[in-house]
Amino acid sequence: MEDIHPSRYREAALHGTPQFPMRVYLNNFNWYAGGIIDLHWHPEIELAVVLSGRVSCLINDIPVEVGEGEGFFINSNTMHTEHPASTDIEPTMITVCFMPEFIGDCGSDLIYRKYVAPVVNAHGLYGMKLSPQVDWQKEVLGNVRELYNISQNRTWGYELKCRNLIGSMWQRLVCNLSFEDTAETSQTSDLAEKRLKKMLSFIHGNYRSDLTVDQIARSANISRSECFRCFRNIIGKKPITYLNEYRLKAAAEMLTTTDMLITEICFACGFTHSSYFGKLFSRYYGVTPKQFRRNDTVGGRRETAQSSFSSPMK
Repeated sequence: MEDIHPSRYREAALHGTPQFPMRVYLNNFNWYAGGIIDLHWHPEIELAVVLSGRVSCLINDIPVEVGEGEGFFINSNTMHTEHPASTDIEPTMITVCFMPEFIGDCGSDLIYRKYVAPVVNAHGLYGMKLSPQVDWQKEVLGNVRELYNISQNRTWGYELKCRNLIGSMWQRLVCNLSFEDTAETSQTSDLAEKRLKKMLSFIHGNYRSDLTVDQIARSANISRSECFRCFRNIIGKKPITYLNEYRLKAAAEMLTTTDMLITEICFACGFTHSSYFGKLFSRYYGVTPKQFRRNDTVGGRRETAQSSFSSPMK
């Protein structure tokens, strides 16, 4: 079992290995800048159970809030983000990520074709909340906890136990979910999601540059108005708002993982005026960049390893 640290939890990396494409994580939100697991997506399926506190999760454009003992399912390649739902208790949760092919042999056998592909390819099936009040969902949540224990101990044969448990979870999911393709509305939603992913990928790769809305829109071959519509309908933000928040998160990581001057970080993250950078940073994090660096250092979380801030897309 491996705890997630923000310098390691980047969607440019495989969850597990090509030979064993699954991993169990223990998430602690105070490891992340602003306490937010930023918007990202990955080909792995994700299942989670909250151990303490409450967590707000945006699954594509569907808001879900889960408390202690509850959890959620996120389908393959679905955009999602998580953050604490309140400040009362610092939330922790277990997440299990695995490739769809982990259930069926290389994605070509009957198991995969009959029970996996229809789910991961279903239009509109982004994910859902899991509640212990529903019997089959309670079993899935219990399996996630069991995977935590197995992965932590790693006794002989733990890989077989993990695979068997994931197969059991999937059997419960596939027998209780409705995953038939919906009609034109879902296809329209899928098109908007694909366009947004193109624009987010463009921002993640070019946030250091002086980007405009027109450039962001052109990256998906759409108009300005359609660009604004995609951002508003799926993540509820304007394109430049998302761009600036992404830059601020990059700056926050640089503040805690490098010794660069604050002005250097400002320009390295795509801001052209240090005063504007400082104003936005203080508004977003509640402290100045200097205070943020000092607080993180005093808190003992400052990392000396090389910063690995990268696109949250996998």
